[in-house]
Amino acid sequence: MRSISLLYIFILVHILSATHAQDSPQTPYWIVKQICIEGIQITREHIVRREIPIQESDTLDPQNIPALVRNIRSNLLNASIFNFVNVKFDTLGPGQLKLIVSVIERWYIWPYPIFEIADRNFNAWWRARNLARLNYGINLIWFNFRGRRETLSLFTRLGYDHKVALSWNIPYVNKKRKTGLYFGVSTGGTHEVAIRTDSSNTVHFIKNEKHYLKTEQQLWLTLSYRPAIHTTHNLGLAWNWYQARDTLLLINPFYGPTRVSYPGLFYQIKIDYRDYKHYPLEGWYTDLMIEKWGIAGWGENAPTNVKTEANARYYINLGKNLYGAAGWYGSFQSGQRPPYPLISGLGYGRYFVRGYEYYVVEGNRLTTLRINLKYALLPPKVIQLPYIKTEKFAKVHYAFYLNAFTDGGYAGAWKTTQPARLNNRLLYSAGLGLDFVTYYDKVLRIEYTVNHLGEAGIFLHFIASI
Repeated sequence: MRSISLLYIFILVHILSATHAQDSPQTPYWIVKQICIEGIQITREHIVRREIPIQESDTLDPQNIPALVRNIRSNLLNASIFNFVNVKFDTLGPGQLKLIVSVIERWYIWPYPIFEIADRNFNAWWRARNLARLNYGINLIWFNFRGRRETLSLFTRLGYDHKVALSWNIPYVNKKRKTGLYFGVSTGGTHEVAIRTDSSNTVHFIKNEKHYLKTEQQLWLTLSYRPAIHTTHNLGLAWNWYQARDTLLLINPFYGPTRVSYPGLFYQIKIDYRDYKHYPLEGWYTDLMIEKWGIAGWGENAPTNVKTEANARYYINLGKNLYGAAGWYGSFQSGQRPPYPLISGLGYGRYFVRGYEYYVVEGNRLTTLRINLKYALLPPKVIQLPYIKTEKFAKVHYAFYLNAFTDGGYAGAWKTTQPARLNNRLLYSAGLGLDFVTYYDKVLRIEYTVNHLGEAGIFLHFIASI
């Protein structure tokens, strides 16, 4: 940043001198004569250039240079193939600039050991502390495959849930680097399944040690189109199968058909201007997705639902190590209530109201609003670990943030079902937390939350809250 500041001062002096010498002042522009990329070993140069919004021979307004430097750095970090990115401009002569981008690549082949919980979240598992509800295995991931930002994954999981999956994400398949493909296949089974959600919004399970209670398979293909750096369109098609044992209907007659197969089609648009997508502090993000389950005449006992969901998130730097954020999520699902294994609600995935981690609030009309105020207790810091030669592991960044937050949410029950205790009413909570952020996109959140029921607890999460 020091070199950028000196360059900026030099440019302003040049502007003032030129303006004083001319009777008819003109706005000076600088020409980008050269772009130099340093540090890439596997990554193809065109992958880096795709994230840089300027080219050689472009002209720049000197007042826009600091913002441009920040944007280039954010774009490359959000590509998730570099641990560190440094961007600067050097002068080559009067009115001429050289852009220098220096990167440190990530380690690209990871045989991730799988040791994970089978519940909706860590807190739901920790409440029961049932070691039988653990998964183990290995997920072999090759990031930045072929140096083209591709991801190749072979997933093998045993334990509570069994699953084998193979997928390949190719962000660019054409010369203009705007169109991509993502495809894969998976198969699996489980000895224990969720059988029903009671009137207190608690999920109940049933287990069979000898046989799978449910098996499922999926085949999917997604076409992506990225016309600009910050905008992506996805169009996806999937075929889904699952088969459950008929004995489940004896316990819950509303479980739904035990043999289901159906195609699914979705369209999604994402606009992303976050500075660092895994833990944003500035910028904004929004997406919209429309998903159609089932096509007439295709599949067996296929659902016919249409689901629309949207996200909007905003992040602001308030100064003096203070940051604010707000995030909204909403979804609406039309059609008949789907079979129990396909029902969604607050409590699945990342969509829940903090303080209600132990509950599932199912419905076809969902919304949440989250507001965060955070203080950088220890702003991002970089250290060099001794005795480690490779920079992919030796150079580490980390930060700590204190949080104060409040959440609100609502889940409207399906008209054909009896509302549970937490349905059709406002859910709200507040709390304090501590976030730890480090390299390879790792986030750990520890939060103390109180909900509207007066219940309080300490909860752990492993992604950013908004």
